[in-house]
Amino acid sequence: MNFTEEYKKRKEKFENCLKKFSNELETLPSELSQAVAYSLFCGGKRLRPVLLLEAAQMFGGKNDVAATNFAIAIECVHTYSLVHDDLPCMDNDDFRRGKPTCHKKFGEALAVLTGDALLNLSHELILNSIASAKERDALIKAGVVIARAAGGCGMVGGQSRDILPSVAAENIDYVYEKKTAALISAALEAGALIGGASQDESANIGEFGKFFGFGFQLKDDLLDGESDSPNTYLNIFGRAKTEQALKECTAKAIGILQGIKNSEFLAELTTHFMERTE
Repeated sequence: MNFTEEYKKRKEKFENCLKKFSNELETLPSELSQAVAYSLFCGGKRLRPVLLLEAAQMFGGKNDVAATNFAIAIECVHTYSLVHDDLPCMDNDDFRRGKPTCHKKFGEALAVLTGDALLNLSHELILNSIASAKERDALIKAGVVIARAAGGCGMVGGQSRDILPSVAAENIDYVYEKKTAALISAALEAGALIGGASQDESANIGEFGKFFGFGFQLKDDLLDGESDSPNTYLNIFGRAKTEQALKECTAKAIGILQGIKNSEFLAELTTHFMERTE
């Protein structure tokens, strides 16, 4: 398998779906539409939607419309979190992916509303998929998975602890598990449910996502190096322990995949992202 080419194909397929969806943004007030589109199309790996669509396909997904809507929804959630993360009251970042952050380009107030709009767009996408489906149980369960992972028990909860002046060593795992790994795990679990996986199968691939997501954040730490924020695994434990934790997460993730059918792409993806150099 040429992983780079395979990932590119999946990413491009999602980008095309996202472009079609962007037509719906024209119903928003023009200033809000511009800010939402700017944030959604400002680059990125599209990791979470690619994972969701892959999981759906792995388990024989038949409802492509629902899977696509859920994939766009989870990218909306992720993008909203980045817009709010960058705000002066949070990380106070001027640039993301080499471009001015939303609040630097459109102003702080509109950036807050952009995040709000993106989060609510995700709700619309998920609920519309459920409303139009003949068989709704799996989609409802998938929606619950994403909502929980995005909220106070997941990403928002992790963020709330991450903004503390200093996170104790015993709490940094919580931040990584909730702020980063939770939404990655939810993408896989929701995708599996949409594809027709059983509760056990979806939970199992979600468990893979937890280790992959944690490792993904550790690798980011190692690539970024020591930062001004004290709340990173690297700053708290040092490079050697961070590298060891990354190896352990990778091994656990790969180990789980060995018991999951059609997981060759995810195995290649794990190796690629845990060994990436940028």
